[in-house]
Amino acid sequence: MLVGLKGVVAHTSPTFVEIEVQGVVYGVHVGVQTSQHLQVGARTHLHTTLIIKEDSHALFGFLKRSEKDLFERLLRVNGVGPKAALAILSVYDAPAFSACIQNKDLKALQKVPGVGAKMAGKIMLDLAGFVASEAEMSQTSEVQQAILGLQSLGFKAAEAIKICSNLPQNLDAASLIKLALQQLK
Repeated sequence: MLVGLKGVVAHTSPTFVEIEVQGVVYGVHVGVQTSQHLQVGARTHLHTTLIIKEDSHALFGFLKRSEKDLFERLLRVNGVGPKAALAILSVYDAPAFSACIQNKDLKALQKVPGVGAKMAGKIMLDLAGFVASEAEMSQTSEVQQAILGLQSLGFKAAEAIKICSNLPQNLDAASLIKLALQQLK
């Protein structure tokens, strides 16, 4: 499994770069936003995903692990292939995409070339619980544990995040879960 490359940028184009790693040059598909940050001759580290098909091997690269994780999650959505997932990451970075999903903004997703209403709806439905809000990222570990606890009890991530954000933040996870369950009845 090839999960990353550290090397020197040998060539760039809007959606494809070549990275030289100790004498071997790798061709990597990238999003437009990623290629804009790469300069020929500069050292870089790309997080990569290798996709092997019957007739091809394709390497996809990302500057941030969050982008790679989002790309791999998008591939699990029925009807979304590597090109569509990369197109989404060319238009939106991970936080902007998260905002689209959280705001249920289908029109914003449809701005991506190749993503129509039907695909945007599938993406919205499949990723509603996956995309973490910035607020969730900044919450304490006790709140995060409470959110995970509520999810393990069958509540959706968005519902668990919403209810936990309205609870006192200075409690332990068990107390937060107890209060959340009382409010969810």
